[in-house]
Amino acid sequence: MPNYPLETLRKIKYDSPSGFVHIGKYVPPFEKVENGFGYNGVIVEDFKSGKLQCHICGEWFEQMAMHINHKHDLNGKEYKQKFGLLTSTALKSKKMRLTQSLIMQKLRGRNKSNRFKFEKKNLFAGNRKNKPKAVESRNKYGVCDLQIMQKVIELKKELGKTPTLTQLKDRYGGGFIFHLNKKYRSYVKYCYQIGLNPNYSNFNPKYSREYFIEKSMNKSPSIRIFTINESRALYKYFKGGIKELKVEVQKRKELAQ
Repeated sequence: MPNYPLETLRKIKYDSPSGFVHIGKYVPPFEKVENGFGYNGVIVEDFKSGKLQCHICGEWFEQMAMHINHKHDLNGKEYKQKFGLLTSTALKSKKMRLTQSLIMQKLRGRNKSNRFKFEKKNLFAGNRKNKPKAVESRNKYGVCDLQIMQKVIELKKELGKTPTLTQLKDRYGGGFIFHLNKKYRSYVKYCYQIGLNPNYSNFNPKYSREYFIEKSMNKSPSIRIFTINESRALYKYFKGGIKELKVEVQKRKELAQ
């Protein structure tokens, strides 16, 4: 039996035989299964025994395929669709998968003709056009509905006010903003949806009053020395536009002499 890398996996407290379960790379919080056990899009695996919990009856097994077929009259594909799991997710413990993987590696090494390749655009492909992704894929990146709401609320508690999009980007990165906009289109509407009063921000950390003055010190202040985005931002800091900027630059040059 191969060694099980316990130290590389995260765990959380859970009503399991050992009191803890592996969550792998999943990002909590998770949506609980209604009228069942565990979480949608998550395979719950006991920390010590490695057994998996059935989402329907709550029992623990090394291999669930036979159990769900005989007791719940579901095949593997139907079970995965019902609980938001990826089609490629194995319904067996990691210990069993590692053992089987070693056996298959030895077999493939002996006979290269036994190697199997998936065809393009097969049902197991991770990115299937026009087909919604499973809850499990969102759990891996912390962008399911519950996880997004949790992150917004946590930052609100820390700041004492509803965070702006800029503040969310600084904390969670651009990928989080991409998924938020893709799912809800409007952050303002999303705030109202979860019961928060939205805050707006025109702040762009790249630009400031000093930014435009310093850029104009060695060149004659003109709209031509700025990009389109800079030209638009210029009027937020200089209501008089280029004329006001020229006056400020001239004052700085006189002080420097």
